[in-house]
Amino acid sequence: MLAAAAMATASLAADGAMAQTAPAGPNYSSHAAAFFTGLLKGRVWILERPNTRRAGDRNMVWAHYHGPDGALLACAHLGGAHASASARWRIVPSRRFRALYNYVGPDMEPDPSQRRGHTPIFYDPDTGGLHNEALEPASGTWKVASRGWVQESWPRAMKDACPDLELPQGLPVNEKQTSILFHELMAQDANAPVRGLPGAQLRGPGAAGIAALNGRPALPAVALKGFLADNDGRVLVDNTGARHVLVLGRDRDELWLLDPEGAIADTGHLVPAAGGAEIALHYERLPLRPRYRIGNPLPFLPTGKRFAAMRLTDWLIARTEPVTLPFMDRAAVAFRFMADGALTAELEDGASAGAWRWSRGELIVTLDGRAANSYPWRALAGHVGWRPE
Repeated sequence: MLAAAAMATASLAADGAMAQTAPAGPNYSSHAAAFFTGLLKGRVWILERPNTRRAGDRNMVWAHYHGPDGALLACAHLGGAHASASARWRIVPSRRFRALYNYVGPDMEPDPSQRRGHTPIFYDPDTGGLHNEALEPASGTWKVASRGWVQESWPRAMKDACPDLELPQGLPVNEKQTSILFHELMAQDANAPVRGLPGAQLRGPGAAGIAALNGRPALPAVALKGFLADNDGRVLVDNTGARHVLVLGRDRDELWLLDPEGAIADTGHLVPAAGGAEIALHYERLPLRPRYRIGNPLPFLPTGKRFAAMRLTDWLIARTEPVTLPFMDRAAVAFRFMADGALTAELEDGASAGAWRWSRGELIVTLDGRAANSYPWRALAGHVGWRPE
């Protein structure tokens, strides 16, 4: 059933909140707050402000050094000239935006429409590009606030433009970067941007920024379908920090909600809605019916981790010997599992064909399309002597 219903799986938050920040949809930062903290700490963000109201400040280079202690040192261009400045910086987690770049205050749940400096932030590991976006309260539209990249050095141009700025000892000066014009400095050292930082691949699907997308869909259906197929059986984390497991199936698609110990706390079923333009998630226990509009980014981040139950299935498939399980009224039946969801059973009167699938945290085994047994995954693991790593 990897169709309309499956396309919504990784987009629904555990608390049911479908954050809509503007008519264009939610604006989730591309990575978790901890990733951005690691990206910026001890490094320099080279940027320009393309939408500043002062025409003379556009295409002018800014440089921000993000100290590990939270100190921000800047060579800023305001009102036609560069000047030294200092502030505080941090990346804060946000249920509404996933992560927010904050260069002024310490609020844990800042609102970018109310407080200067609290903005969603986006990193492209392929190019090294980094930008943040601000919401204009009057129009309700998103604008690119700053764009640029992160590097390990301080540009020579900024050293000369702000000679009084006391930089930390050991921060190298990039002698190739001599221009104060953003487009020129960008070309002076193409290898300066930090690319492919560990963890950078674990980014939110479609989280590229509403302003940067300029009206294009954040996550077209084809790309969404590909992401879900790649993450079948894997753990995803939502903006609240809750973990989920994506489980795609021929008959239905599920989203398992995990408790802090890794047990399955609830099972959500994906139901097409709004003529296929939206997906509703129906939990079995929680009184929640969140919806996701196809084309929006997903509020889930991939973790790259395959859930233990699915790793158990991988182990069963890789076995050269059959596994013996109780089945219906038989105390022991030898099964061989195959990767395509098929299996065979060795019975007294010969081999019998069947199928297996996961649902509600249980492995369901069917023979001849009729007889079926279900095995809770932890009990099954103990029965066959398999332990998660």
